Parts: sequence; C-alpha cells; structure tokens
Amino acid sequence: MNGPDDPRCEWVEISEFGSPSQWIKGRCNHLDVVPVCEKDLLGDDGPVVAHLCRTCDQQLPKEWTP
Repeated sequence: MNGPDDPRCEWVEISEFGSPSQWIKGRCNHLDVVPVCEKDLLGDDGPVVAHLCRTCDQQLPKEWTP
C-alpha cells in the first residue's frame, strides 16, 4: 500500500490546480517499531536500550512509546 491511504507515513499533496492528485511521502509515523535489547555474553536478551522503526530505520530512544 502506498500513497495517502498508507498510514505508515504522512502524505503531502503536491498537485497543481486542475491536475490529477500527486502525493509525496512525508514524515514516518513509526507504526512498526521493535525494541532493541542488550545482549549478554551468552546471547540472552537484556534490558531494552532503544527502539527501531522498521519502516524508516530510525533509532528511537528506549523511553519511546507509541
């Protein structure tokens, strides 16, 4: 899904008057985020140290909430 119906990003209309609608992708809404955990020497998950948006690959702080 792409365009103004895709909720993952904000969409900006750039059409000129009388032209068909054209949209460009704006800021990511960070809807698909996963926690990044510290690993110990045995490979076990430790505390959350950050979050990663899988849509735009931006690293978000560990305190981030949707």
